Amino acid sequence: MDNNGKRKDGSLSYLKYVLIIAALLAAMIAAVVLYYMDMNTKLMSEAHRNLKTENEYKEQYFSQFISSRMNWYRTVAAFCDVPEGSGAENWHVILKEYSSDDMRFGIADAHGRIYFGENQSADISGRYYYKKVMQGEEVISDVLTDSWDGQESVLMAVPIWKDGQVCGAVCAEYTTQNLGLALNTSTTEKAGATLVFDRTGKVVASYKGMENFSTIYDMLETMQYKDGNAVEKLKKEAAAGDSGFMTYYNNDKVRLFYYQPSEYNGWTICSLVVTDAEEKVLQELKATSLWMLAGVVAAVVLILLTSISGIRHVEKRVKKMQRDFLTGCYNRVTGKRIVEKGLHVDQNRLFGACLFIDVDNFKGINDTYGHDEGDRILIKVGQILMGNMRESDVVIRFGGDEFVIWMYRVDNVKVAEDAAGRILKAAYDETGISLSIGIAMTEPGEKNYDAVMKRADEALYRAKAKGKNQYAVYSEDTRSSSTSSTESVT
Repeated sequence: MDNNGKRKDGSLSYLKYVLIIAALLAAMIAAVVLYYMDMNTKLMSEAHRNLKTENEYKEQYFSQFISSRMNWYRTVAAFCDVPEGSGAENWHVILKEYSSDDMRFGIADAHGRIYFGENQSADISGRYYYKKVMQGEEVISDVLTDSWDGQESVLMAVPIWKDGQVCGAVCAEYTTQNLGLALNTSTTEKAGATLVFDRTGKVVASYKGMENFSTIYDMLETMQYKDGNAVEKLKKEAAAGDSGFMTYYNNDKVRLFYYQPSEYNGWTICSLVVTDAEEKVLQELKATSLWMLAGVVAAVVLILLTSISGIRHVEKRVKKMQRDFLTGCYNRVTGKRIVEKGLHVDQNRLFGACLFIDVDNFKGINDTYGHDEGDRILIKVGQILMGNMRESDVVIRFGGDEFVIWMYRVDNVKVAEDAAGRILKAAYDETGISLSIGIAMTEPGEKNYDAVMKRADEALYRAKAKGKNQYAVYSEDTRSSSTSSTESVT
């Protein structure tokens, strides 16, 4: 072959090599682009799901907040005297006892004069809510714009009955800022905020910054949208009682917004959340795709690093899903899976003791102080349990006010009893609440998770039967040992 033929063959080989590299690089770039788009879709879908779940929880919390307050006002109305001028009525004491900084509490008479603490009073005879309550209705007002020192507020009122007639009213007025503060300081608060607004867009439960706007629509009108009709769509769907998502941009940052109808007054409850974490992941993926243009080797390395980063991200998400959202303990399903895996290890009792724990009189706490306080108690109990156990022990929120602990490599009941004693003492010292604990030991070679749990549950029942605030150890002959966290444990 002559030199021209060699040059021709060499050129063809070089071209083939270049084409292969180009095709490989194009395939990798396409894979990265597709991966980026897929991650974008998945991350935003997950953010939507999380936001919807958060908003649904807040709607339940808000409804429970109002319901518990109205129940309390009914109770006050049942034993409250009406201001009649005798000087012997008990409403003076009630006002002094129940007035607080976060609400204005008052007792109204049959003539429309309402009395507050510190000898303050006002004429509300012309107010629509007073007229409704004097007709025997319970009232949750829309936003009042000129009632509490010029601040926007919401009033709740129940009638006071005497001899079958309405003779007054118990009233409690909350500023929209205070309602928003209660709503945005709950135990599962995430990045962002939740608020409530009425049919006109007036904010019922607000947060800092909203005082600069007359309505929520005024605030949203200052944002940027890909869909120019987003705010009008929100107005129509909120008025119709529909739910939905909206995406807007603030300083080029993506914000997600979810809204759904509330139980009261045709209000709408909504949550908004920033997406900085998702955007950061997407930006990293973009940077990775640019580096891949430098060459095949660099591209492969960057793909591997991105894959590892993605796996770690998924693992973090999975670990988060394994935990109870309120207490941080393992959830019931994950805890069982971990323990069952340990129980099935041949010739190795990885988990030797099971403690079944129940908060004493938890229903009374919820009924007396409300579900928000109940949630705080559960969070504190979870912290106490995890703080008094080893990292290798598995602490599970079993459900409601019940927790389970599986102790790692324990074959002596005394170790389990010592742990129970520490928990009882810590719970009483730190929160003033009592717990009941049932203890069951696993038998050598035992692999049945549910059977051990059943024995621990029976021991828990015996502990409660003995007077609560103690533990009981399961035994086949029904004999058990127990101790009190306030008397026997030091």
